[in-house]
Amino acid sequence: MQSNRLQKFFDRYVGIPISILLSVITFLNRKVKSSSRNEADTPKKILFIQLSALGDTILAIPTIRALRQNFPQAELSVLTSLTNLSYLDRCPYIDRRIQFRYSLHQLIRMLRRERFDWVIDLEHWSRFSAILAYATGALRRIGFSAAHQHRHYLFTDAVPHIPGKHEVLNFLSIAHELGCSTENTELAVWIGEAEREWCQNLLVHEQIDSSDPLIVLHPEAGRRGEPRRRWPQERYVDLADALVERYGARIVLTGAPDEVEVSEWIAKRTKDETVCLAGQTQVNQLAALFTRANLVISGNCGPMHLAAAAGTPVVAIHGPTNSAQWGPWTDKTICLTATVPCSPCLNLGFEYACQALPDGTSPCMRTIAVSEVLQACEVYLA
Repeated sequence: MQSNRLQKFFDRYVGIPISILLSVITFLNRKVKSSSRNEADTPKKILFIQLSALGDTILAIPTIRALRQNFPQAELSVLTSLTNLSYLDRCPYIDRRIQFRYSLHQLIRMLRRERFDWVIDLEHWSRFSAILAYATGALRRIGFSAAHQHRHYLFTDAVPHIPGKHEVLNFLSIAHELGCSTENTELAVWIGEAEREWCQNLLVHEQIDSSDPLIVLHPEAGRRGEPRRRWPQERYVDLADALVERYGARIVLTGAPDEVEVSEWIAKRTKDETVCLAGQTQVNQLAALFTRANLVISGNCGPMHLAAAAGTPVVAIHGPTNSAQWGPWTDKTICLTATVPCSPCLNLGFEYACQALPDGTSPCMRTIAVSEVLQACEVYLA
C-alpha cells in the first residue's frame, strides 16, 4: 500500500494503540458460539479490502479468483479506490464494487449493515484497513501478519507476510489458508471494445503504423511525492533517443494525472517527437495501449504490473524494491537491479534505507546505466 508521511504517522501512532485496544476487548468478550462459527465456515458474503495501490490489486487477482471458484454461490464485494474500481470494472469474479469515499462513520455503518461473513484485508501494513475489517463485525477476518505492524491482533486468521516471496504468492497464501486451490496464478486485464477503439484511434491520430515498433515508457514509479523508485528522467531521454535510432521505434510516454510534469519534461528533450499521454488515460485504456506495444519500460509501479497482466514484455528497473518480490509476474520480463549493498530495502513499501537525492530519486537507481536497459530491450526488439 502506498502512503504519504501524514497518513503513515496517524496510521502508526493512532492505529497501533487502537488495534491493540480492540484486540484486548475482543479477547475479554470472546463468546463466539459454535453455530455462528459454522456459519462463517460457509460464507454467503465476502468482502475484500484493498484501499489504494493498483499494483497490489492486480497481483491479488489470482487470490480473488480462487475465492470465487471455491465459493461460487457467495457474493463477493470489494472496497477500494476509484482507480482500482476502474481496473475491476469488468472483473467477472466480483459481484459488488464499493468505492472508498465515505466518512469513517458512514463507512462503518454501511459495512456493518451488509453483515459480511468474511472480510479479507489485502493490505500489507495499514492498521486502518485492519480496523475497518474489525468494525464490519464479520465472524471471520483474514489478513497479513507482518513484523512490527501490530495489526494481526484484529484478525481471526492471520497469515504471515513473507519478505522476498513474490506478492502473488503472498496473496495466495490467504487463499490457501481458506482452503482454496492456488494452482491458477495468472494475472488478468479486461479490456472492452471502447478501450480498444480508443487505442486504435490514438494510433491513427499519431500516425503510428502497425509495422512501427511501439515502446511505452512509464517514467514515474511512485505517488504522493515519493519518487525514490524512479529512474533518473534524463536517462529516459537518452534511452528514448537510442531506441528511435536503433529500432525506428515510436515512443509513448504515460503517467497518472499527478505525474504529467515528469513525462512532459522528458518529451520536450528527446531528439525525435514522442507522444505524451500522461494524465490522459484511464486504467483500461492504458491496458489496451500496452497490448499493442512491443515493450513497456518502467520502474516498480502499478502500470508495470498492468503491462505484465496484459501480456506485454516488460523491462523493469528496480532499485529500492526487491524484483523477486515485486517484479512483473510474467515470463516475458527482464528485471534490472541496483548494485549497492543496501538494495533492495523495501518489504512492505515504506522502509527506505536512504534519503532521496535532490532530484527525488534514490542513489541505487543511478547505478543502473542506459546501456544496461538497452541491452535488455534488445532481447525483445532485435
